[in-house]
Amino acid sequence: MVVLKRNIRKISKYFMRDNLILTAGAGLGFCSSLAVTNKLENSLTMGIGVTLVTAGSFCLVYPFKRLISTAGTHHKISLLMIIVSVFVAIFGFFAQAFVPEITANIKAYIDLITTNCIVLAVISEGLTVDFWEAQRKIFKACLGYSLALILLAFLREPLGFGTILGIPLFSETFPRVVLMVTPVGGFFALAAFRLILRPFFIKTGIVCPEASACECASATNGGTPLPKARPKVGISRTSLIVLGLGICLFISMIIHIKTIPTINQYYIILLPVLLNALFFDGIVLSKLLGLCPLINKSRQIDAAWKMGVAVIIVTTLSTALNWIVYNHVLVRCSDFLSKYSSLPIRLESIFYLTVFIVTIAVFVQSLSVLLRKFAKNIYEQMGQFLELITVNCIVLASATFTIPTGAKFLVTTTTAFGYGLHWMMVVVWLGLLRRQRLVVPTNAWDEDTVAILILGIMAAIFTGIGMIHIF
Repeated sequence: MVVLKRNIRKISKYFMRDNLILTAGAGLGFCSSLAVTNKLENSLTMGIGVTLVTAGSFCLVYPFKRLISTAGTHHKISLLMIIVSVFVAIFGFFAQAFVPEITANIKAYIDLITTNCIVLAVISEGLTVDFWEAQRKIFKACLGYSLALILLAFLREPLGFGTILGIPLFSETFPRVVLMVTPVGGFFALAAFRLILRPFFIKTGIVCPEASACECASATNGGTPLPKARPKVGISRTSLIVLGLGICLFISMIIHIKTIPTINQYYIILLPVLLNALFFDGIVLSKLLGLCPLINKSRQIDAAWKMGVAVIIVTTLSTALNWIVYNHVLVRCSDFLSKYSSLPIRLESIFYLTVFIVTIAVFVQSLSVLLRKFAKNIYEQMGQFLELITVNCIVLASATFTIPTGAKFLVTTTTAFGYGLHWMMVVVWLGLLRRQRLVVPTNAWDEDTVAILILGIMAAIFTGIGMIHIF
């Protein structure tokens, strides 16, 4: 029995110590773990895809590790994402050939392996060790990631569909928990697993219990923590005037917009698109994307809103630029090649993912250079956040979700703006709620689990709002 316990402890430590989904990690890999785990077949496909893409990308990157390691942070991230996008496209073609039904369900999330934080983090870490040690770390991380997806699917699919891999487990009269197949169920399932497994992780030494939930524990007075005075937040007179004028201008525009037929026509079309992206089909609470930076940056209000502003700017402008590149470069080049080639080659179906990544990376780098040269104060406040946005999956998702579907330029740009605004709204709200420091048992809960539960409650609220038919 002692030997069995020792072996179980070793195996659990091997697969779970670096498992950033189920342990008290920093939120890496949360997006895909919530989005595809409503069915076990989706989880298995995503786990295989992440493993093959990570291992293949690293084999291509490793011979140039010195060149990549000496590059700047932004250049390193951009190069890795471009290489990963090539292997993601290759895996997507094979998946579409062998498992077309599964691929059709999670095709958008297969594309987003390119921005999977776990893939980029493991490859970056592997460049600091020898080749076989790096492959061992990749296998360990990807297998732990796949195990987390499988565990979540084993909870969600039987409760939501009553099946496992399409095999019925319960009779048709058995009640189905529809919540488990929705984004809301993803948040609650992940929080439940982290809550249930945390005592086991603490006992086996996989994670360490938090010392104290109170930051003022060291400054005590007879065993009682001293209250910490919160800084007063004031609003200047200029800010109030600007805010008032902005509200008046917005109300005036809404009232008099019908007097201009052209603007009124765009208003009728684009307002439902914006509201849908902002509330009813949000990139975070409905599509389960952008969670990794959201959980990290919501720890501080200042970082949350600055990151949110940067996300809005980069998401909107890069998506508009990607629409131009896709429709006026890739599509036209494909039409030109089709005149002189008998093969039905469409560049926009093969290289769109890599082209989107290159466009985003170039745009972020150009924007950083322009801000550093012409608006140094803004760059000093926002420069580090701009570099991190390249790996934010909502920037790539806003392009892959809208542009290949044939959406018009204004519709695509408005949707991207709504996605960015939704991300900023959620990260600021989550930051404000986490600032309240909810009192929970520190041995059974961790800060990220509380954040996941709060996001689940938000998703439930927005799901209810989405059932209201306004348009």
